[in-house]
Amino acid sequence: MMKKTILLLLFILPGLIGTKSYAQSDTVMLETELAGDQDFYYRNKYRYLDVRLSDEDRLLKIGIQPFKPKDNFNFMVFTIHGGFEQKLNTSLSSITEINSVMIWSGSEAFHEQAISMGGRYYFTKKKDIALGRSGNNCQGLYSLFKMSDFVSFSTMRLNGNNADPTSNESLFSRNLNFALAPEIGIGFQQRLDYHLYFDAGIAVNYNIIENETSLQIRFLFGGIFSYNK
Repeated sequence: MMKKTILLLLFILPGLIGTKSYAQSDTVMLETELAGDQDFYYRNKYRYLDVRLSDEDRLLKIGIQPFKPKDNFNFMVFTIHGGFEQKLNTSLSSITEINSVMIWSGSEAFHEQAISMGGRYYFTKKKDIALGRSGNNCQGLYSLFKMSDFVSFSTMRLNGNNADPTSNESLFSRNLNFALAPEIGIGFQQRLDYHLYFDAGIAVNYNIIENETSLQIRFLFGGIFSYNK
């Protein structure tokens, strides 16, 4: 009987030791994974708070906005946006924009570079700073006023069924234009990371010379660089 008991213990004991060893190994792996997840969480939380709570005086922005409504629409619009924004006080900033707009539509190709100047008022900025939700920066909800495309240079190419700028048969039209087109609207600008941002807005534009009113919708995504005093 004693021999059977000893043999049974010798048979079971290695399994128990192995089970304990595997359990300890799994516990160490789980603790390592949890520590890695927590480190990732806190690093991203710090980055998010640093981006939101940092102060900035000047911004240099470069964004793009491709637009094609549907396949059955025969045009495509691609915008390259460059902007320089300077804070004037806590809520107010001035902005200068250079937009390069390219439109392809059937047999036509249109390209325009235009300069706009105006200002933005971040109407929740003082409250957000007081509540600790934002730094003194150019992020958040804003209202805008600007003179849109007051100086522009446009090029149009037309060539039957194919607007090919290298073709000798292409018709070129180049124009230097001046406009009086005040624009008012509302928007939201936010950093996504230290050097990424998006800027979405809707505005109403009135061209005094042409007596035309238009609705402007934009959603820009691109790179951003900030400078402090």
